[in-house]
Amino acid sequence: MPRWVVVVQTGYGESYALDEVEHLEDTLERARARLYEIACTHRPSSRLRQKSRQVYRIGDGDAYYATIEGRMSKHRVLYRLAELAWSTDTEPNPWQ
Repeated sequence: MPRWVVVVQTGYGESYALDEVEHLEDTLERARARLYEIACTHRPSSRLRQKSRQVYRIGDGDAYYATIEGRMSKHRVLYRLAELAWSTDTEPNPWQ
């Protein structure tokens, strides 16, 4: 079964961060469905008080761009799905 990670890229000004949101071991279709759920519900900042959110699909559904309007600021977030292509681990690593 393929292994996936959902990564989120956030930024403000000239500072950007890339974080792992969730690891999964599932089919491509289910991984894409989970990515969509995360793009629609994930809070990129614990202080964010969401007023509105717009989510745009990029390509075939392996990435989403979200604009999240908060009370004090606007967040622009990129959610991506990445498949494990290679690893030096000989034993499967349990996902957290």
